[in-house]
Amino acid sequence: MKHSVHIRLRVEKNVVTRVVRILKGKGSLTVKAGQQVTPDEIIGNGTIASGFRVLNLSTLLSVPPEEVEKYLTRQLGQRIYKGELLAFKKGWLLFGKKVVTSPADGVLDFLNTKTGELKIAFLSKKADLPAGVFGFVEDVDTERGQVIIRTLVSKIYGMFGSGRSRDGILHILGKKDSLVSKEEIQTKYDGQILVGGSLFFKDAISVCISQGVSGIITGGINAEDYKGMAGGRLVFPKKLDNDIGIGVVVCEGFGSIPIGDDIFEVLSEYEGKFVFIDGNKALISLPSFSSASLIKIKNTKLPPLLDHKLRESGGYSMEAQELKVGLKVRIVGNSCLGEQGKIVSRDDSLTLLPSGVKDYLVTVETTRRKLQVPVANLEIIG
Repeated sequence: MKHSVHIRLRVEKNVVTRVVRILKGKGSLTVKAGQQVTPDEIIGNGTIASGFRVLNLSTLLSVPPEEVEKYLTRQLGQRIYKGELLAFKKGWLLFGKKVVTSPADGVLDFLNTKTGELKIAFLSKKADLPAGVFGFVEDVDTERGQVIIRTLVSKIYGMFGSGRSRDGILHILGKKDSLVSKEEIQTKYDGQILVGGSLFFKDAISVCISQGVSGIITGGINAEDYKGMAGGRLVFPKKLDNDIGIGVVVCEGFGSIPIGDDIFEVLSEYEGKFVFIDGNKALISLPSFSSASLIKIKNTKLPPLLDHKLRESGGYSMEAQELKVGLKVRIVGNSCLGEQGKIVSRDDSLTLLPSGVKDYLVTVETTRRKLQVPVANLEIIG
């Protein structure tokens, strides 16, 4: 008897596609349509407004708010650098002396004489935009500050996620089945995309956001934590247009589930490499780091830009395939959720399951054991 199971593509290697590179802040682009680019090539220059800091000088100097201005060592509108003297109050001998230094490079922007609060506007920073990939420029939009590049990538399709498209250097924190706590998140991970293990704890995600981490790739996530990112809803596998300040792709499902061997092996090849993450599409794009890819990119035509849409299905296919011995499958139900293996045998007779439902069983051999699994709890992976 034939048993058909849906196919879910998890890893797709060496695909010619388009990526969008966007300027950070206002600036200009330096490439033209048709131009060949390399990963380190700077294709635009932007300027980022870095924000501001408010200091309550009335409290720091122990003076009334209306007297703060006379203790400033700089005038409003002047530039000051981190560590330079900002305000000074003399004391009597060694008592009562107050010294305030600037916490960052900036400009003295505004003083509120009613509260004694001083606003320091941080100096803007220049932000170069590298191409990040080998490829060919297809379109340059100067108004939006974006460049569309045809390139070669390998794609990983997660189960679900959250967050707009971001990029950064990939860093693997540990084993594929490790639990990631806040203590493991360091300031040096700013702008990076972190690969965890079977679960990122909620406080670890919060620290990642505060430390400026670009993205998180994990095997599993607690359902309540995901609801917090998804506006209080569990939307699965439908994708959202949602962002909490970080890109998150969950590869396996809810709970503590190790990242599958097929995905972890590919990610391991990209340790220290530049990659893209799109949480809302549950998509990870891994650019080719070989210049030889330019030959395939150049010789591959894509649909016109107006008609072209990136795959948003998360790797799901409506196609079904006959379940045969030797196929690679993933368990999507019961206590063995997320385990992968090959079918070594199948039963053509219906079996009554503990739930009271009848289904056909197949035997799946994993790296650790053999399991009998209902057909309904399997998906074919590619």
